[in-house]
Amino acid sequence: LVDKSRQATRRGLKIATQELVSTCLPTMRFLLALVCSIAAVSAFAPVPVTKQVTVARQAYVPDGLSAADWAKKQKEEKAKSAKNKQRFPKGKSFVDVTVWLKQLEGRQSFAGEKITGSGHTFAKTKFESKEAYDAAKGRK
Repeated sequence: LVDKSRQATRRGLKIATQELVSTCLPTMRFLLALVCSIAAVSAFAPVPVTKQVTVARQAYVPDGLSAADWAKKQKEEKAKSAKNKQRFPKGKSFVDVTVWLKQLEGRQSFAGEKITGSGHTFAKTKFESKEAYDAAKGRK
């Protein structure tokens, strides 16, 4: 009984496989013919011609200027920037207290017990006098 059911199952699988192959075979043949025809047609297609353009890499030149003019202008701007940076040094400039006291002692002048010159230092100012400051601010 078991052998008969196995045989029936095998026969059923064979029939199902044959039906599947018979229905899929025409579709597979069509797809194969389509792929082959595309390959044959593309073999005779003309190859597109590309122009080789030489481009300076990582170089920007504005419209209306030549590369030499642009380089000259950049060099001038870089020199101007470097000159401006020298006017304003980076970091906070300070004088150590011990150094400042020694300078102060060196500048002081005495007449006996009386101090004639204190050696005091002033902060730098933008204007030479109060009148120049007032004139710049539009006062009086």
